[in-house]
Amino acid sequence: MNKKSFQIALLALFFANGLAAQLPQMFQRGTAPVQVNGMDLKYPFAGGLNAPQFSQADLDQDYLQDLVLFDRVGNVLLTFINEGTAGAPNYVFRQEYASNFPAGLTDWMVMRDFDKDGAMDIFCAALSQSSQEIQVFKGYYDGYGLKFAPHLFTYPPNCAPCNPLYVFYPDDNPAFWNNFPVNRGDVPGIDDIDGDGDLDIVAFSAGTSTSLTMLRNTSVENGLPLSKPQYEIYDNCWGRFYENGMERCHAQLSCHQDTCFLNCSFAPLVVEERDGLHPGATVTPYDNDNDGDKDLLLGGVSYPCVNMMTNGDTPQNAWMTAQDTAFPSYNVPIDIPSFPGTYYFDYDGDGKKDLVAASNNPTSGEDRKGVWYYKNTATVPGQHHFELQTKSLFVGEMIDLGTTAHPAIVDVNADGLLDLVVGNYGYFTLVGTQSTFTNSRLSLFLNVGTPIEPAFELVDSDFAGLSDFAPLDYDFSPGFGDIDSDGDLDLLVGNNIGGVYCYRNTAGPNQPMILQYDADPMWLGMDVIGSVSAPVVYDLDGDGLQDLLMGERTGNINFFKNNGTSAQPLYTPSPTLQKIGQIDTRISPDVVGMSTPAIIQTLDGPVIVTGAQRGHLEAYYLQGASEAIFPAISEKWGNIDEGNRSHPALADLDNDGVLDMIVGNQRGGLALYRTEMVDINVPLQTATPDMPSLHISPNPARAWARVDWPVSTTIRWQAFNALGQLTAEGESATGSFNVEVKNWKPGIYILKQNRME
Repeated sequence: MNKKSFQIALLALFFANGLAAQLPQMFQRGTAPVQVNGMDLKYPFAGGLNAPQFSQADLDQDYLQDLVLFDRVGNVLLTFINEGTAGAPNYVFRQEYASNFPAGLTDWMVMRDFDKDGAMDIFCAALSQSSQEIQVFKGYYDGYGLKFAPHLFTYPPNCAPCNPLYVFYPDDNPAFWNNFPVNRGDVPGIDDIDGDGDLDIVAFSAGTSTSLTMLRNTSVENGLPLSKPQYEIYDNCWGRFYENGMERCHAQLSCHQDTCFLNCSFAPLVVEERDGLHPGATVTPYDNDNDGDKDLLLGGVSYPCVNMMTNGDTPQNAWMTAQDTAFPSYNVPIDIPSFPGTYYFDYDGDGKKDLVAASNNPTSGEDRKGVWYYKNTATVPGQHHFELQTKSLFVGEMIDLGTTAHPAIVDVNADGLLDLVVGNYGYFTLVGTQSTFTNSRLSLFLNVGTPIEPAFELVDSDFAGLSDFAPLDYDFSPGFGDIDSDGDLDLLVGNNIGGVYCYRNTAGPNQPMILQYDADPMWLGMDVIGSVSAPVVYDLDGDGLQDLLMGERTGNINFFKNNGTSAQPLYTPSPTLQKIGQIDTRISPDVVGMSTPAIIQTLDGPVIVTGAQRGHLEAYYLQGASEAIFPAISEKWGNIDEGNRSHPALADLDNDGVLDMIVGNQRGGLALYRTEMVDINVPLQTATPDMPSLHISPNPARAWARVDWPVSTTIRWQAFNALGQLTAEGESATGSFNVEVKNWKPGIYILKQNRME
């Protein structure tokens, strides 16, 4: 795992009386080498991509353009810092910059510098889910990167309904003002359409609109600074075309520049409402032919292609006179099932803007080869010739198993190194004209590193042959445990129908796994009385027999008591208890919780950590086979949010005495964290060998502890309890300082020190 230089995690024993503070703590993100098909992945634990939207912004104020990817699946931001040069970018995954963005972004986000102050701003769907308005955030720098504050529009006193957070425009009747709602599934165009230097908006108005509306920014016309944008309806039929949605990437063009769609061909007109068949569109205005006006790229939810329309008039009076319905027809046409969006920016830093096309469908789009990068190879400045380079930009450099990843950590080949077994919901496959995702399987990533430096290689894309159960069943979630007490770990796999598949390990202790499917009717009959099961093997009632805990779609965690013997387990078809601890991972008004439990042992007793539909993690003290409320450690554990359908797996991957955590998500990828939680199965150390020695006295301590660490720089220190919760923090001018511990709860604490360099 990568660890930052000049940062060290130190383990110390402190015994005291009192109660520890319980504050959420963001765990340190990590990575490890991963190889797939002989290729080293650049961003293995970035979490995968399914429906990304691309923006450029200088996130770290180094005057180089970085990349921001907003994925509609889980509404997740991924930030990539350009550590190359202006002409040769090198994008490095640096997720800490995502914390500077507004919380609660959903559906769409476009970054543009509306006031031209050098700090990119955000245009986005309203944070309120009950609204379809356009909201804007002002970007600014504060020494810690690009941050954002809500932009407040200025409206006159007579605009009583105007919310300053949203875009409103004056009605023809000066006594009224109107809002401009945009379907949350759309991506509007934000650009200087009329060439006057400020940013305008072109979008389909929410509802049944079949023509684009242009909102003109009148700040320049009214002599206002660019920081004071104002909007008015300028054109209710921008481009003069009619998008009927019934023809494949084709629009009905007007035969007259001053008339909104005139059916010049006199062919039968097909009428369609956008809230029916076609409720979404992606809009990208750009000057394709370098003639000074804006042409248009238009993607639609119903088709995999993009229509490029040429503006044959002026910037002030757009009139689309030609169209390429399989753009770019001169190269490889965009073909992304379904709902492609297009993003126009200089990806490779050569001074010419390139094109990225990606799926904008958050539920059923192409999930592995849905990010197409077209390099602009035109030799004349201002011209465009897009040539396809790859269909898996970024996503091809990540662990990405399609849709939804369910990780488990286990030593499969008995070499003493912990491997990864990852299930998935499935991945996009086109069968004829129909798409399917019901091809779930397990993938095995063997640990080919060392005990202290894990590294993984994909060696089996259908581990244990689980694909035999697809397509009738899918969403496979692996869990390992010794269910028959023979000294080796067996495999249980949850599935979409809410049951479990059992594979007995016949290899024996300390031998590479030999898994054989167990067709006992008992396994086939087990059911969580719901769907989407996620099993964990654990003796919950303390009788010495291995029970089963299973998460499920509705967010509760089921308990199946083992009524057999240690060698021959016996489980009832239905749960013994359906809701242990009253755990419920749903967040109102959701009806789906998608609980995915994991159990870890701590000095304070067993803890259950579970993933959830909304992407957060919840942690509770596990208190036996009971439906009484378990004490909550945190319902936002670690302050981690990997997007929809989080699924944690915990183990000490690098033998440093601290638990690491792999988290799967709905985008089909994995994230790796160092939790700061002590692994009680590993002997404690007070310092890593390559770091200056640490001395803590007295140890154990009751009131005060003296810390001596031979460094001469300023120290920033934090103390965490065994559950990873921040207990205390402070700063010292040297490496020697005192820590008051008299109010701490007895236990083991982790002291983390950062040299301020």
